[in-house]
Amino acid sequence: MDTERLSTPIGDFDFVLDGYPTKETAQKLFDALDYQRACQAYLDFMPAMSMYSLLEGQERGWGCKECSDLAVAADLLSAIPLVLTGNTESVYFACNVDLKKDGPTVVEIPPQVLGMANDAYFRYVIDFGMAGPDQGQGGKYLLLPPDYEGDVPEGYFVARSRTYRVWVMARASQQISGMGEQAIQWYGDHCAVYPLKDGYRRPNIMNCGSMSADTTHPNDLQYFVNLDQVIQYEPTAAFAPEQLGLLRSLGIEKGKTFDPDERMKQILDTAAKTGLGMARAIAYQSREPEAKVYPDRNWEYIFVGGSHEFLRNGASNLDARTLYHFTAICVTPAMVNKVVGVGSQYLSAYVDADGDYLDGGQTYKLHLPPNIPINKFWSVTLYDPMTRSLLQNGMPKPSISQFDGPEQNADGSYDLYFGPSAPAVKERNWVQTVPGKGWFTYIRLYGPLEPFFDQTWRPDDIVKV
Repeated sequence: MDTERLSTPIGDFDFVLDGYPTKETAQKLFDALDYQRACQAYLDFMPAMSMYSLLEGQERGWGCKECSDLAVAADLLSAIPLVLTGNTESVYFACNVDLKKDGPTVVEIPPQVLGMANDAYFRYVIDFGMAGPDQGQGGKYLLLPPDYEGDVPEGYFVARSRTYRVWVMARASQQISGMGEQAIQWYGDHCAVYPLKDGYRRPNIMNCGSMSADTTHPNDLQYFVNLDQVIQYEPTAAFAPEQLGLLRSLGIEKGKTFDPDERMKQILDTAAKTGLGMARAIAYQSREPEAKVYPDRNWEYIFVGGSHEFLRNGASNLDARTLYHFTAICVTPAMVNKVVGVGSQYLSAYVDADGDYLDGGQTYKLHLPPNIPINKFWSVTLYDPMTRSLLQNGMPKPSISQFDGPEQNADGSYDLYFGPSAPAVKERNWVQTVPGKGWFTYIRLYGPLEPFFDQTWRPDDIVKV
């Protein structure tokens, strides 16, 4: 009996009688198929797993158990909680909404904030504040469950979610809300989240900015255990049939117990670890030609391709979606579209001018040209590539912004420094890094102006000193 051998990078496979796989070959191929599908599921469902971990982390760490429990960073966000690429300048509030438990839910938004609601797959639901329909005046929003068929009262900005669980977030500037007790009072007076059926109730506010919480998703078998919980809880219509078919092949199916055998547990655990490696490659060594902001510099977009839905010519931009959801949270057109003077724009850098990864043992300089094009504020923030959260460097915050009053050059430009120790007489313009650890950075521009969009203002690359 003749045997046909297929030699591939993942092994040798034998076929007999003009195409029949041997039992050993069939098992090896099924193992490979399940592993490949599990790796793809890790990447495809990263938005859902990031949101799941965000909501669970807020509940466990900050006490966001009911929709009216508001986590407010009244003293600004520190590096203690692990939150994907948060900023250290905004006075955030966030809460967990469960439309299955509470039904239609009211969100009363303060004036002059930027915020949004995202669903359980981290899809955009609606903007709040200056980029939303209230146009910065504040107002009442009504979030409807995906299967809601009742009456919709007047007097609300209405949005329907495709999932039951929804994350609500907004951020105010320090000048608007104040800080500390003043911020807590301001949010208590101007913000509320409550089930429509219950009527208004004053929020229960936790000052969360320096409270321990981990909102990052796991990268082992637990990733798929958590994913099963999302599939069981959310409506089937929230996901595409192809997505659900991928999960079904791995044993995750609505209405059925997820009970993988030892073989499948090993495959899923290994696939999650491999998926983590793939995500790091996608994020930190992007091969997308549209990732570069400027042809002659190493700054990159965080929304590659300019779509908050990660679409390009009608097709999903898979690597762009992974890059974003591995490193960041908050999905809204206001972070992508050109809206001069409104919303926000972001530039990321993982390497210096020579293309080398940013190293906590080296000293670097970043030159920001004069007339930074914003009508709100700018900031430069450092993050840990392992956790994608604020770099834990022993300082009160790993960032510099205009609120810190850094020293300007004679022409109005800034030279900022990053390294394990401060250059002489440059302490006000320095952020400490950690030897032996990498770091990456975001430049944030709130209320970006035309020179950012037409690129007549460009930050220099980060250079070794």
